[in-house]
Amino acid sequence: MLLWQVMGLILAVTGLAALYLSWKARSRNWPLVCSGWAMISLSILSWAQTSGVDKGPALGIVVLVLVSMLAVLGSALRMPVKIRRKAANRDTETKNGDGWRESLAATGKILSIILLGVVTSVAACTALFVVNKTLGLEHTANLTITMFVFPLIWAAFSVFIGYAGNLWRKGAVIAGLLGLSTAAVAVAI
Repeated sequence: MLLWQVMGLILAVTGLAALYLSWKARSRNWPLVCSGWAMISLSILSWAQTSGVDKGPALGIVVLVLVSMLAVLGSALRMPVKIRRKAANRDTETKNGDGWRESLAATGKILSIILLGVVTSVAACTALFVVNKTLGLEHTANLTITMFVFPLIWAAFSVFIGYAGNLWRKGAVIAGLLGLSTAAVAVAI
């Protein structure tokens, strides 16, 4: 059991190192990206060997997060402290005096991004859970997969909604995913 834990820890560290190196590269390095994610997946699988199919992946994800946080802490401690410049005075109101309206509009956009991302990711994860249940996937594994996928889908759709320029394309993708999720749930039930 100790061998699986050590192997899981080593795979988590090397997988994160590969992803970090691919991030630091000037151009996209697909072999590093793929090998990094493969090592992270193998790390979670090796942790599954230690505590079973239900607790093992959760423990592996906790170890992965702790290793990531330690890497960020180490990077933060190595960086030199920069002296802050004094902020330039800005005129908070626009020439028309509509500063509060612009702030309200920006707040509304942020809230819509968050809410649409949540609704879309909940629908997609519900469809994933129901389809996996119909396919006969073990309940705890199904919950683990769904809980792991939820924040990833939420982050992806929040970024897409925030940065996609074409409003019609945003609406089509969101409506398509919601429709596909609803259809998957309806067929699976």
